[in-house]
Order: sequence, then C-alpha cells, then structure tokens
Amino acid sequence: MPDMDLKKVILVAAFIAVAVVVFLVKEAINKKKGESGEDLAKVRQVIDKLLPGSGSYTTAYATYMSDQSVGNRISKYYYHYAIAFKPGSLFVVPIKYSGGEISFQGSGTMLTKDNLGKLKPKGNSCAFFDKSGKELCAFCVYASNTRQDKYQPFNIQQKEQAEAYQSFLQELIAQVNG
Repeated sequence: MPDMDLKKVILVAAFIAVAVVVFLVKEAINKKKGESGEDLAKVRQVIDKLLPGSGSYTTAYATYMSDQSVGNRISKYYYHYAIAFKPGSLFVVPIKYSGGEISFQGSGTMLTKDNLGKLKPKGNSCAFFDKSGKELCAFCVYASNTRQDKYQPFNIQQKEQAEAYQSFLQELIAQVNG
C-alpha cells in the first residue's frame, strides 16, 4: 500500500512540474511576441486615426480590471485603452481586441487640467475624475503585458512608455490636485 501512495505522489508532482514548464514556456513566447511590437503598433494606429498631431505624443496601452459583486457573486470586468500623452494632455480611447484586430469605441477623450477635477492613484492604477466628481476612467500602464486569455488579449512590452507615463502622471497629479 505505501508503494501506491508513493506512485501517486510522484505522479502528482510530475503533473505539476509539467504544468509549470508549459506555463513558463507560454509566458516566454508571449513576452517575445510582445517585444516584436505588433500589438503596440496596432494601438498606435488607433491613436493615429483619432488624434491629430499624434506624432508629438507618447503612445501606450493601458488596462484596468475591477471586481463587482452582486449578492454572493463576484464578476471581473476588464477595460483596455489606447492612450497618448505629452505634458499637460492625456488622450484616452477605449479599445477591444477580436480576431487579432484592435477596434476602438468612440472618438476618444482629451483630458487636461482644465477638464479634470481630481486624480486618485489606487495601487498601480489611477482614477480620473471630472470637475463634478464623476469618475471618467481608471487604468494602469504596465511595462509588460502578455496574453493570458480572451480577457487579457495583448502581447505588449512597453518599458519606456510605462516609465514615461509614470513621470507624466506624477506631473499631472500635481497640476490637477494641487
């Protein structure tokens, strides 16, 4: 009987090891795909279509996930954005990914200290509020985004853009919040 337990333990350990290796290989492949810049180029195309003079802006991909509970059920909602920023201006447009293509929703919104009432950092993300206190959007710009599933569909590596965004955000917070 102890031999049977040992075989089960070895089998379970082997299964876990294989699962970890598969996950790590998949993650490495997706990161490499992100370094190619294909998905980020598609985000840039959205910005170029909607924002005149987009060449003077830094373009990045932004995302946000929120949990909402109704009764005893918790639902996760995923939001994706193409953003472009330069000192004093942040252009935001919701995007979605389907069939390998990125589409945009609406014509985008330009956020400046003149139409923002407050910025509220929350962990890695920041929420943007209008002058009346209504939340307009919230998101984070991560340096590394790898495709996980249909809810996290992008392979984008954007270290420089993420660093530039953090500096930009600190300046915008100082301008808006005072």
